[in-house]
Amino acid sequence: MSPMRRIPFDVLEQIFIACLPAHRNCVMSAQEAPVLLGRVCSSWRTLAFSAPRLWSLLHIALPNPDDSSASRDVCAFKLAQRLEVASAWLGRSGNCPLSVSVERNVYTRSAAAFDTDAQDDVLELLVPYASRWHDISLPISSPGYKTLSELSEDDVPLLRSLSLSLPDINSEFTWSPSGILHAVNLSRFEFAGGGVIPSGLPLRWNTLTHLSLKPSSWNTQQNLTCETALDILSKCHALRRCQLLIQGVAEFQVLPTDVTIQSSLLRVFELECYKTPIRTSEYLLNHFSHLELEEFSLVGSADWEDPDNIQDLTSALVRCPQLRSVVIQGDVFSRIFLADLIRGLPSTVQRLKMFCVRGWDDDSLDNDVLQVLEACADRPVGCPGLRQLILQGVHLITDDALLHFTVSRSPTLRLLDVTFSRERQVDILPNLQQFINAGLEISLRYPPREPAFPQFSPWQGLSDSPSHSLRH
Repeated sequence: MSPMRRIPFDVLEQIFIACLPAHRNCVMSAQEAPVLLGRVCSSWRTLAFSAPRLWSLLHIALPNPDDSSASRDVCAFKLAQRLEVASAWLGRSGNCPLSVSVERNVYTRSAAAFDTDAQDDVLELLVPYASRWHDISLPISSPGYKTLSELSEDDVPLLRSLSLSLPDINSEFTWSPSGILHAVNLSRFEFAGGGVIPSGLPLRWNTLTHLSLKPSSWNTQQNLTCETALDILSKCHALRRCQLLIQGVAEFQVLPTDVTIQSSLLRVFELECYKTPIRTSEYLLNHFSHLELEEFSLVGSADWEDPDNIQDLTSALVRCPQLRSVVIQGDVFSRIFLADLIRGLPSTVQRLKMFCVRGWDDDSLDNDVLQVLEACADRPVGCPGLRQLILQGVHLITDDALLHFTVSRSPTLRLLDVTFSRERQVDILPNLQQFINAGLEISLRYPPREPAFPQFSPWQGLSDSPSHSLRH
């Protein structure tokens, strides 16, 4: 008898559980556990099907049709197939707490109509298991909202994390004060879309540890303003991670100054701001009584900014003695503002990520900005403790400038990851080989971009899908 066959079933079950993805839910694919385990032999299949914990994690990717009737028919068949598999999957989960994520990606008007029906079908499948919901991520339609709003906090006693994506509508969804959003163990809440006034959500704000509010609606009352964000943050005393999408402030708008945020546990603060991202971010940061941020992110777009706001923002970040990681969207800043921000970042920053969304229209992330980070004997260097630099959407930084920067920051620089929106000018890797041999990790990617995502991939919505692992 082979050594594998002599392993006790309880030990083998623990090995099977260790094969599951560590940071996401399992997909409906024979390329990974738990489905793969059942394809090895009949005894493994029997054991896998009788181990509930193997089936307590599930990712459901909704198929997306194009405008052709043939595509809709194929997607309808694929949806029915996935719902059947999901039903069998959940049926094997016993009494285990469930972690389920549902991903949708709508491209056309006909896809949107199909997608609404698909979301309702998935929700109908999941609701009978509500008493075992633990971590749930769902896109929901207007009819789906009605179904979800009928659940009470007693119906979801195990619910720890809830992520909802709602349609962008002008009407407002009303949530019961004793409904699912008031679940006693709910500590992580994410919301994106319309139909909700964020401050009116009946959440247990003071027990939330993770909060993400990204309302996007044509109804301005449903958008998150600077004042509303301040009010919400002042109620969240246990927050450790926070993501907010804020519409910004008018040029001469006077903001309240008498509110203090008592969130000393906050470690990750990610802001997506429009109109005035710098003023908005510095305004919120300067209302914290105590800052212990480890990660800070600022993305969005700017209509106008006062130069003094940069100084106020960097002054607030300097108050964070443990700040290690900063993510900046270059489009938010002018070249001068971006250079000033980098110079003003605290010396504790070890990881800096900068990216551009506008691509060729953006002129902020260039050689001059990179030079601020370049070690030089005759001037102070930005982010002296930098160990990781990630740049995305780069077209103005030259290969030669990148080479000079990398050489100047070695050997302390440990990771350089750059995605260009232009063709390669010079192959700089041979000149960096000695640093690579010493442990520097380098990834330089040039067009063409990654291939289109397969339409029916069960990995849709997951960052570690086989498609996303390709490199040029």
